[in-house]
Amino acid sequence: MNPQKAHWLLLVLVNIPVYLGLGRLIFKDWDGFLEALRLWSNADWWFTLETQWRIDRWDTSRLPVFVLLCVAIPVLEHLMFGKTQVVKPAAQMVGLL
Repeated sequence: MNPQKAHWLLLVLVNIPVYLGLGRLIFKDWDGFLEALRLWSNADWWFTLETQWRIDRWDTSRLPVFVLLCVAIPVLEHLMFGKTQVVKPAAQMVGLL
């Protein structure tokens, strides 16, 4: 595995507790997450989202906000720390190289 891929893998693995904490803040519990997932994976999802958006905008937008933040965190960390010389030694230490 090259150092760049190892760097991304490490960023995702190190951030798993952050994702879980973020999910707890946004969804409160697993039932809230499953409800948001059910809403977005409904067979008639466009109509459901359109009607739900009028009723409660935050409940409708929780899952996309969560996914966006989970993608943005490693990208921002890569932009902040990806140019340093720490990437290759960290990947070697974990055994990815």
